[in-house]
Amino acid sequence: MGSKTKVKEFLEASETHQHYNSIVDFTLTFFIAKAEKEGNPIAEELKKVKAAYQDEFAGAIEITEEVYAEIFNDEELQDLIVLHTTPAIKKLRGLTSDIMNRILKKYALRASS
Repeated sequence: MGSKTKVKEFLEASETHQHYNSIVDFTLTFFIAKAEKEGNPIAEELKKVKAAYQDEFAGAIEITEEVYAEIFNDEELQDLIVLHTTPAIKKLRGLTSDIMNRILKKYALRASS
């Protein structure tokens, strides 16, 4: 079992919470746009979800830390920290939002044809 300190260090180095947040945000944005385009009234409900999910997401941080501590020991977490501080992984993290956005745009184009 990993220590809470090492888990927090890993989650900070890997920017895990920011990535989860980006994925949820881009996904909701996509489904809102799709619903609006189709004239689906669920778009308004999705907008409310998008406006409110930040509070729910903040509550999930502690759970995320617990799960990582249950799965990884401190040595494994240190290995993950080293991995997540390499230039290639840093680049990947920096481009994650763009990658997700491009994937969702391609998906939307294929879904509409």
